[in-house]
Amino acid sequence: MAKIIVAAPPITGELTPLLQLAGGLSGRGHHITMVTGSRFRAVVESAGLAFTPVAGPADFDDRLFGADPERAKLAPGPEMINYDWAHAFVNPVPDLHSVLQRLLEQDPDQYLVCNTLWLGALPVALGAPGRRPRRWVAVTAVPLPLSSDDTTFFGPVPAGPDGDQKAANRAANAQFAGMLQPTQDRLVALLESLGATRDLPTFVDGIFTIPDATAALAVPGVEFARGDAPASLHLVGLLPGSTNPGWQPPAWWAELDASRPVVVVTQGTLANRDLSELVEPALVGLADRDVTVVAALGREPGALSISVPANARVAEFIPFSAILPKASVYITNGGYGGTQQALAAGVPVIVAGVTEDKPAVAARIAHHGLGISLQTGTPTPEAVADATGSLLKDATIRDNVAKIAQVYAAHNALDEIERLILG
Repeated sequence: MAKIIVAAPPITGELTPLLQLAGGLSGRGHHITMVTGSRFRAVVESAGLAFTPVAGPADFDDRLFGADPERAKLAPGPEMINYDWAHAFVNPVPDLHSVLQRLLEQDPDQYLVCNTLWLGALPVALGAPGRRPRRWVAVTAVPLPLSSDDTTFFGPVPAGPDGDQKAANRAANAQFAGMLQPTQDRLVALLESLGATRDLPTFVDGIFTIPDATAALAVPGVEFARGDAPASLHLVGLLPGSTNPGWQPPAWWAELDASRPVVVVTQGTLANRDLSELVEPALVGLADRDVTVVAALGREPGALSISVPANARVAEFIPFSAILPKASVYITNGGYGGTQQALAAGVPVIVAGVTEDKPAVAARIAHHGLGISLQTGTPTPEAVADATGSLLKDATIRDNVAKIAQVYAAHNALDEIERLILG
């Protein structure tokens, strides 16, 4: 049995995989202390895990993050991205460092497993006074932005006039890092204030390369290939989907066993304030097609501004583990976790998303021939219908997806992360 601190920012999408991992490790007999924001205390403790809250700027409510009046004044793009990263991940560093040091002073014989964007271990790793955990494993559930001569965050870029692909990728990676320079500068200032003496690599690289090991919840063939990736980076597959033992199938569930293809559409659990972006176009566009559309809204069905077509069924929530085995096509705004769950179930994907890391998810789907990127966050009903029709007929894409499902099946993420923790 190992004593393991599991830490994540208080952001639902960043915390959920770490909470799931913590539960899996606890089930194997390890003693877990979960560190995150105070609003998640009940969720953590109901899972039977010890809870330690963070404080100060680290203890924010992600549900209110987008409502910040100061943020509302910023134009979408680099300015807003730097604002978000600084406030959500960088400004909390002193408080995260403090809580980690307090836990390690109480018991130095502890390992640390944290989300890559939980930066509380960075100060000591870069020379600041303090204790180190026995081993530090970072976990990421987002597309890798790690720079490489072979690719960028959004895939390999076209070679320049000289035909040098690697040089083109290096230039694009440098441009991406330059866009995040304000975030880098803020983090360096905080690290120096805590006594760090060693230089921080480029921010988007350092959070993956400084830990003893980094586990990416992805597989080769979905992530872009990086021949120069550090040996500490491991693509470990997916954690098992949540079983949601209290969920009951709706009355119409038996209809999904009929002969018509099932098309699943969702905007996830956070980016679902405006269902006219994707869910409603999908319902309208597919209304006259010979398919059954299942819309998982992530909110109450009354939020729809249109009538539900005769060939559609809607619900606030449906577990992936229940619906994906019945699906022929998965339509998403680009959440990486849901997209990969679909691929692991052998379901090709249509991606329509332009915010956060969603364009990077779409780029992976298009590059590897695992579905279709609509290259917009607000597709027309016709575009959704045409893409769905194409995927239902495209034998090459369906074969690619069947092969990548086998790659997922060959991985056990919990086993692989446990081995990384124990060294």
